[in-house]
Amino acid sequence: MRDKILEEFKTKKTTLNSFKERLVNLLVDLLRENNIIFHQISARTKDFESLSKKIDKKQGKYNSLNEITDLVGIRIITYLESEVDLVSELIQKEFKEDELNSIDKRILKIDQFGYKSLHIVCSLNDSRSKLSEYSSYKELKCEIQIRSILQHAWAEIEHDLGYKGKSSIPDEYKRDFNRLAALLETADKGFDRLKKELLEYEKNVPKLIKNQPENVELNQASLQSILSTNEILINSREIIIKNTGAEIYENKDLGNLISKFMFFNIDNVKQLEDILKTNEKEYLSFVNEYTKEMRYSKLPISLPVFYFQHFLASMTQDKDFVERYFNYGDSSISHDSETALNFIKLYKNAIKITEQNN
Repeated sequence: MRDKILEEFKTKKTTLNSFKERLVNLLVDLLRENNIIFHQISARTKDFESLSKKIDKKQGKYNSLNEITDLVGIRIITYLESEVDLVSELIQKEFKEDELNSIDKRILKIDQFGYKSLHIVCSLNDSRSKLSEYSSYKELKCEIQIRSILQHAWAEIEHDLGYKGKSSIPDEYKRDFNRLAALLETADKGFDRLKKELLEYEKNVPKLIKNQPENVELNQASLQSILSTNEILINSREIIIKNTGAEIYENKDLGNLISKFMFFNIDNVKQLEDILKTNEKEYLSFVNEYTKEMRYSKLPISLPVFYFQHFLASMTQDKDFVERYFNYGDSSISHDSETALNFIKLYKNAIKITEQNN
């Protein structure tokens, strides 16, 4: 029986490899369609030697190749522990689960230690297996392992140490193993809790800004809210779109913009909104003059704030100050005196046009 199974495996190896590639592409598409962020997907097809050892180890268990459910293995690594359950729910919805062979290794007994993953054995569901591109794989199964980054880190370190299971650890080191496993589990749950609290904060930021802007610090959530609600910044964005012909895309990495506000001693929402309001006409004229010769296909939604910081520096009409501004933090703009003088000239021209329009 062993030889028959191994011979059948040889004939199906190409199909199994193809099945593996199809599954990876399908899973990536499904995860993205459902807005589930993942760290990594990897896959493997069991090799001949590994299969041979598995059959020998479990003598008499397998009567055919189809009874071996991990010929194709896929590992999905999420960022957070809660996302493991999201991926699991998606797989159970989109595939046919073999509940008998699936196992949740995250569930440990009270005297166990370690950090395990969720293993789901599944096959294509009936509707998908009828499609021509999947029909060749309707009888095949795969094992999908799902774990968070920290669960994966524990598994890799445990593997590197060469000890698996409580009985294999010398007694004097079991306490350390338990402690480290508990630390990782606590960290995983802590990151989950932090994400939920940040999402709640982001949801409440518009209300906080409306009621007490002076008490709302400039951070990523508050700046994103201002970008989407402040009429002056919205008008600035419309000028940029009109002049450049660019499409606007979302960008969430606002750290450099936030840190640069410190250069102007602006650290809360009220300060920013007040300065915008005081200099509205001059700032919008500055943006128009700065972008009227530009042509881009795509630009970030945060650009109005970026240009407002240029405006704040230029309005000092102090060459040394403008140079220091461009040298502050991480800037991609040339830092020489000529650049500073050009921005001051641009500011003066914007003021002149504003005065003429008034």
